Amino acid sequence: MRFMRATLTVLALVALVASTSACSLGKDEASAKDREKQVVDAVSEAVPLVEKALDASKAEVSGGWGSCPSGVGHVYSGGGSLVAPKGDTAAQLDAVRTALVGADFEDGTQVDGHVSVSRGDVDLDVQPSPARGEGAWSLSFTGPCKRYGGDDEDYVKEQGLKPASTLLQ
Repeated sequence: MRFMRATLTVLALVALVASTSACSLGKDEASAKDREKQVVDAVSEAVPLVEKALDASKAEVSGGWGSCPSGVGHVYSGGGSLVAPKGDTAAQLDAVRTALVGADFEDGTQVDGHVSVSRGDVDLDVQPSPARGEGAWSLSFTGPCKRYGGDDEDYVKEQGLKPASTLLQ
């Protein structure tokens, strides 16, 4: 019984350490500014493709630095909305997926009613958002959770105090 308790305690500690460090197992190999640019570039390429696939008339997307969900490290993430004519949602999702995969985004969709893609360390999700009104779609994106030190850490913390930056409007 005592051995079993000790084993469970060790397993629980290992799980706790793994979950809190899952955000990052080390310092980012890229600078914070380069990481931000990588995410913004991918989103800036993807959004016009989504707009065209949906025949959207309006898109607003913003992003910024924040803490990783575990509280360890930082992540550049954001989202926004698009307004498109009402249509066959399944066909619209297929059009979005086709456009993004055609631009070298990797399809990782696992849930019906979404298109989830990635390129490198950038994940992007597009889905209809009927709660926002007819023809409304939401978009979210996230870069990797990483730890930064020195000037990069100062930059991330400074940016995190600012309101989200409008990337596309």
